Amino acid sequence: MSTIFTTDNIDRLRAVVLSGAAGMEITFHSANDGMFHQLYVNGQLTNCSDAPQQRRFWIDGSFVPMEVIVAAVAEEVHSQDFSHLLPAAQQQPSWVYSQSAIRDIEHGPHDRLVLLGDGATGELAPQPLRSREIWPQWAGRWAFGEDMFGQGGFGYDGALAPGMGKGAFGAGPFGLGADVIPMTATLAQDGRHQLVLRTIGPDGQYADREVETADASPPPRPVRSLSAIAYDTETDTLTLQIESN
Repeated sequence: MSTIFTTDNIDRLRAVVLSGAAGMEITFHSANDGMFHQLYVNGQLTNCSDAPQQRRFWIDGSFVPMEVIVAAVAEEVHSQDFSHLLPAAQQQPSWVYSQSAIRDIEHGPHDRLVLLGDGATGELAPQPLRSREIWPQWAGRWAFGEDMFGQGGFGYDGALAPGMGKGAFGAGPFGLGADVIPMTATLAQDGRHQLVLRTIGPDGQYADREVETADASPPPRPVRSLSAIAYDTETDTLTLQIESN
């Protein structure tokens, strides 16, 4: 039986910070000849190779705490997400916080959902960790009077509803399904964080959900350089200088 997904026989992972901290280059060695490769960052699929010979990936953007995993996959499924096959601790590291909300038709067409955190300081910061439109243009609203009358299931409005099994079951009006809005953030500071989901209207009025807490233990920032600056021959003590990004 051919292998569809594996993290075996992959080693020598190396991460190099690109000039100007514009991102990182990930290189690796793989003995899984003939297979394509995928890059998972903090448990999420972020890239897949274009050819079996490719042994490098690029991560755009500034540094955030991350755990990088490279997997080998069969060509026919090279773009399929297999994050559910990763060990539980790697699917969602302690420094990654995830919450979700229902795309509720009671929210206005211009409302936003934001995730606020305190950076482990005890005071919520005004700059959100994540911000999303509740009703983007691609998500057709199907509130009563805003959809095709009587064309949904059981004669209700709701023809634009996500459909059976494609949303949060029974969370919409009349017991119909509803879309779920995922909100995920990386917690860069070590310690206990307070986080809250907030709905904000175009007039600035807002409503908060209950505050939640999360304990984060992110990895240290990558080292830019490591150099020996002194050596004491009497005590055999080597002094190193570490420069972080």
